[in-house]
Amino acid sequence: MNLNDIKKEFATDNREVELMTPRGAPTGWFFILRHESSKEVQEFMRDYRTKLQDVTLKRKANAQKQLMAQHEDGLRIAHVAGWKWEKGEDPENGRPAFSKRELKTVLNDNEFGWHVRNFIDNEVGSLEDFLERSEDS
Repeated sequence: MNLNDIKKEFATDNREVELMTPRGAPTGWFFILRHESSKEVQEFMRDYRTKLQDVTLKRKANAQKQLMAQHEDGLRIAHVAGWKWEKGEDPENGRPAFSKRELKTVLNDNEFGWHVRNFIDNEVGSLEDFLERSEDS
């Protein structure tokens, strides 16, 4: 194997996953997710570490706690590249187009937001799910 062959083995793709109800029924709402190694997620983490280091050096405990709380949903937003609807977008009937603002609204929903956050966390956890598929796999 040469370096290019090895790099291909580590290449990741975005993956599309349908949100299912707690009883296992399909929703027709598909999230397009990025792996942790993606440029967008890595940039988010780099910015977060810089901000955290800054407030830590300034010994601002409240700012540190606030930054850590914001980090969780910010990371989830970085992981979501988009979404699509099986029946197409229809904002008037509850199928909005993807935007970070719309995703924040979903994540901030009191009860439902917890389930979407949990779904994103679970679906981005496995590197194997993001690896490019060969013709024989």
